[in-house]
Amino acid sequence: MTHAFCPRFTYFEIVLGIDQKEGKRGTIQSGRAYHSRHSTTNKTYKIKNIQGKKHIELLLYSKKHSFSGKIDEAIETENEILLIERKYSDHILLEPSVKTQLGLLAILAEENIGKKVNNALMIFDKKERIEIPIKITKKIKQQALLMLQKTNHTINSGNIPYSKHDNRCTNCCYRKICT
Repeated sequence: MTHAFCPRFTYFEIVLGIDQKEGKRGTIQSGRAYHSRHSTTNKTYKIKNIQGKKHIELLLYSKKHSFSGKIDEAIETENEILLIERKYSDHILLEPSVKTQLGLLAILAEENIGKKVNNALMIFDKKERIEIPIKITKKIKQQALLMLQKTNHTINSGNIPYSKHDNRCTNCCYRKICT
């Protein structure tokens, strides 16, 4: 997901081993508290009254593709799995990083639970709650796997990848060392 946001995150954090110290950032701390609150309270509540088994904070590993991830919430019905991802943010654009995250999580859920993931629900919740339903297509999963390949290439090659400089750089933890 971070590689989709900016490939240099992979380079600085994994290749060079420079911690981004995200835990010290107020927005990250608020987001973690938000996730913690949702994973520990009202565990039986099912969004949109979908009947099925609710999973919370599923940590999964893909043997086929060699990656892991954590699903915030999922509802497993008789025929499929609905992914529910929460963001503590008012920024509601579905950036490539969000689609990459959903694609990879869908692949993890399908491999580990054995049911299709056709839909996801993104919940942006800071000042106001906004729910965005997303169709999980074959194309989203393919693009997510391509991003995984690019991430692995950066890690294995050890070369700094190209990245365009834009507004994301303003608040980046690596902005002082990134060229």
